[in-house]
Amino acid sequence: MKQLFNYVALACILVMQACASSGPAQVAEVTALLSVGDSGMLVDGFEITVTNPSSLRGLKASDFDLMNNAPQGFVDPSTGQAPAGYTDDGISIVRKKNVLTISCKPFSWDGKMGEGFRRIPWELRCAADTCLNVTPDKVTGRKTAVLDDCITGSFTYAGLTREYMLHLPKDKDGKVIPNVPLLVWQIGGGEYDKDLMTVATANRCLVSLPEEGVPCATLVFAIANPNYYYSASLYPDRIELIDRNNALQMAFIDQLIAERKVDGSRLFCAGASSGGGCTIRFMMQFPDRFKAAIPCCSMDPVVPIHQVEEKYEGQYADDIEKAWKSPVVYKWNGSDMVLSEMDVDSFVKLPMFFVHAQSDRTCKVASSYAYKEARSRLGAKDDLLRIYSDEEMLSYGLPVWIAHFSWVPLLDDYSEGSPMDWMVKMM
Repeated sequence: MKQLFNYVALACILVMQACASSGPAQVAEVTALLSVGDSGMLVDGFEITVTNPSSLRGLKASDFDLMNNAPQGFVDPSTGQAPAGYTDDGISIVRKKNVLTISCKPFSWDGKMGEGFRRIPWELRCAADTCLNVTPDKVTGRKTAVLDDCITGSFTYAGLTREYMLHLPKDKDGKVIPNVPLLVWQIGGGEYDKDLMTVATANRCLVSLPEEGVPCATLVFAIANPNYYYSASLYPDRIELIDRNNALQMAFIDQLIAERKVDGSRLFCAGASSGGGCTIRFMMQFPDRFKAAIPCCSMDPVVPIHQVEEKYEGQYADDIEKAWKSPVVYKWNGSDMVLSEMDVDSFVKLPMFFVHAQSDRTCKVASSYAYKEARSRLGAKDDLLRIYSDEEMLSYGLPVWIAHFSWVPLLDDYSEGSPMDWMVKMM
């Protein structure tokens, strides 16, 4: 019995020595757990790896506090002011050996917006051990939901080489599901000539469907065009380059179909701003290949609209209708892009859901009305139009002066009758 007592006493002494000698945490790695938000990256939490696991004992969620961790959005819908930091950070923690996982309410990686739109960096503070404090400069790695599971590469066609990012859905066993629908997203002018990660994180184009649980492949290409800007339809070289990029994307999609990764009968296209215009031109080139399209706040893909005042009501629709009846689209003939006529019958049979914000100051809402009207005159019967009111845009933190961002409600809303709901029901 005395010997057993001595063993127990020795064990207690060793435990106390271990606890006493553990000291402050010795941090080896700090990994930020990220996701793609409406207008940039969101922080969902952290993984902190230490070399002395005993230093994590006894930690509680209440030991941690986040500073300057504000939600995304340009304004707080309830106040009209810059979004305030969270009053409740929603912090929870899990300890597993030498890794401490901290979860929290998603907040902007860029930090809290201060006066003059100046960003104030966020900070994670630990009252129990300051060695566990985290600031952006202490982050040594990143894990990004959905994007880390994407395939990246480059593809060459029609004299161009472009980088791409592709998400393929998987089953519960982690195997890629074959022959799924595909949504290809056309990027906006703000992402032209930028790196692939900037393109993939500018909005939720790649992650919207996967995060909603829809088994659909998503694809985006980094386009190295100069911004095609307003009235680009007056410049054949700019339009030809847009159509050349679209020819490259179609060739890549054909490869995915041949590899049985996607179903060629369930192809969809969407895009915003300059990408809304590219979406329309993509459908002009390949109207018989796609099942539906969502052009959002479109630029000038066919005729000038945004820097032109209508001489009479209905002029925009008249101009578009006339253009669609003439050789207006470039197609790859195996050696060059050639100006060709559209397959108007197939084009108008392809359903489109036009999306715009009522107070868009960058691409005026009259453009979406005009595209829909011109297609209706040519025989389109299944097109729809969604105009977001100022109140709807503000509910997403988007005031009138930034109402161009109608892709935010587009990619976030799957409620009955929404554009994304409309598309999903066709998949």
